[in-house]
Amino acid sequence: MLLPRFVSKLLAVLRGSVAPPLIFVSVLLGVWLGVMPGWSGLHTALAVIVLVLNVHIGLFILALGFGKAVSLAAAPVLYHTGLWVHAHLAGLLSGLAATPVIGITDFNRLAVAGGLVLGPIIGAVCGIVLALFVFSFRRTMLKIHDKSEKFRAYYSKLWVRVLDRILIGKRTKDVHGMFAKAKYIRKAGVVLAILLVAGFLAAAHFLQGTVIKTYTVGALTSVNKAEADIDTLGISVLGGNVAVSGVQLTDPKNPQQNQLAIGKMEAKASVYDLLLGKVVVDKMELSEVRFNQARKTPGTVLPQTTKEKTFDPNQYKIDVKDVAALEKYVKDAKQLKEQLAKLRNWLPKKQAGDANQPAAKAPEKYLEYLTAKLPTPATARVWAKQLLADKTEIPSQLFGNSRVDVNNLSDAPQANKLPIMMQIKSYVTPALLKVIADYSKGSTPEISGTFQGFDLSKLQELSQEAGLAFQSGLASGTFQGTMTQEKVDLTINLSLKDLQAKGTGKGVLGLGVEQTTQVMQVLKELSTSIRVVGSPTDPRLVFDTKGLTKEFQQALVAAGKERLLQEVDKQVQKQLGGKLGDKLPTQLKDAIKKPDAKGLMDSVGGLLGGKKKQEKQEQK
Repeated sequence: MLLPRFVSKLLAVLRGSVAPPLIFVSVLLGVWLGVMPGWSGLHTALAVIVLVLNVHIGLFILALGFGKAVSLAAAPVLYHTGLWVHAHLAGLLSGLAATPVIGITDFNRLAVAGGLVLGPIIGAVCGIVLALFVFSFRRTMLKIHDKSEKFRAYYSKLWVRVLDRILIGKRTKDVHGMFAKAKYIRKAGVVLAILLVAGFLAAAHFLQGTVIKTYTVGALTSVNKAEADIDTLGISVLGGNVAVSGVQLTDPKNPQQNQLAIGKMEAKASVYDLLLGKVVVDKMELSEVRFNQARKTPGTVLPQTTKEKTFDPNQYKIDVKDVAALEKYVKDAKQLKEQLAKLRNWLPKKQAGDANQPAAKAPEKYLEYLTAKLPTPATARVWAKQLLADKTEIPSQLFGNSRVDVNNLSDAPQANKLPIMMQIKSYVTPALLKVIADYSKGSTPEISGTFQGFDLSKLQELSQEAGLAFQSGLASGTFQGTMTQEKVDLTINLSLKDLQAKGTGKGVLGLGVEQTTQVMQVLKELSTSIRVVGSPTDPRLVFDTKGLTKEFQQALVAAGKERLLQEVDKQVQKQLGGKLGDKLPTQLKDAIKKPDAKGLMDSVGGLLGGKKKQEKQEQK
């Protein structure tokens, strides 16, 4: 062919046997596919339609190239059209997001949302124009063919057809062939589509131990900010089953150990949701969960760019004098802060404004019009309705080997608007912790929960500076507030029972170590409130000093009374017990053992006859 290829393709369409409706569909699908940037579930669905329908591949490719050119030339138009679509056609986007395969499309990418509407419009206009032109050209050819005998003889000669094919391109054998009955379904395309699906399933089965495993490890490494390892990975695409073993996540702060290791993990995801680009798991079971385990070889750590913000007490409505650093009360504060730093990565980020509103600021660079997205995803892509981690070794003497249950864990809880509930039940201690993160009222969750059975003897020993060391006791209570990666503000209502403690260092509240010990001998129960504020990695504690002072004053008075009675008992035994021996009245012996002075005086009065006189007066 001496003519350019795209020109010969167009001439082949003019003189070929492709029906005008298929010409329209070919142009429509090509332009639509080209106008939308990137590749998504909607692109995949359109590509399958191209295979199944008997569209003209050459014309489709030309239309695809034209659509890509339009996409680049009209990027700002696609961006602003996407904003309009999200504002006025949210129902359409929701319906498409619930359609298998098409739902994988990220409609939050504004150029894609704009191409969803502009693509078929531009493609339909171009398709109609070309189909009408082809139909008019063929009608003209047919009229010439029917009216001219010489043209019919010339057009049907073999050497003319060969020369025409070389110089111009492919055409039908005769003019009437251009109006042949069209075949709208491509049988070979149907077979090819089936083979592609079968090939995908086969690839998922045979490549799950290599390609898919490598991709999964890369994704986990990116999320963990450090090297991740997996021993085995098993996936059943049709059943939605996933089995993973030997998961190791390197600690970014200490590459010599894993911050998390999971022996086995099994889950079953909904196939329907997988076709929507979502991973929805009804129940995920984990076993042999370990924290802070040593690695055989140090893991690779990705570059870190996060900067820690300095805590400012002026951000909170509290008395700065009552603010105390955590390390003042905990001996091994360094280890606790490291654990808090790991916990911080799982806390939600603070978000301002409505997540469903379009970006207010337009892109600064031209190509950013094609990549700009709405601030947050509209729906959660990963959602575990129930997660069970049995026999989990929590690195704390308070819990130890425990069972952890988590409900509604997802990558976008703000969109789900479902409460995330977590319960930790220890197998070796009576400790039980329940936490609820409620996202129903906004993007920042309200944290609440209860705890009970916290054995104070299992907690880290308090430092000398704290002035108090617990020997035994059980802690329970409730807590409520907010927690994000930027700050924490929790109010804890604490109740201590069966308390045994002694003073250390300088004691508490200025009492001194001896008086503190005396108070704690009497103070068996204590109720107070503590406020935790500041950065999650460097929190500050705010105590109810007035309430604590009152509790300690009452306990100090009781301790003084008890000491007085002990001294009276000691002196009575010393002065009378040795001389009277067994002759000491039983009533006085019992009175000495009573814990209050009133009981002692009443008993002494009874021995002297006062009690009988009082009874006679009452009888009168």
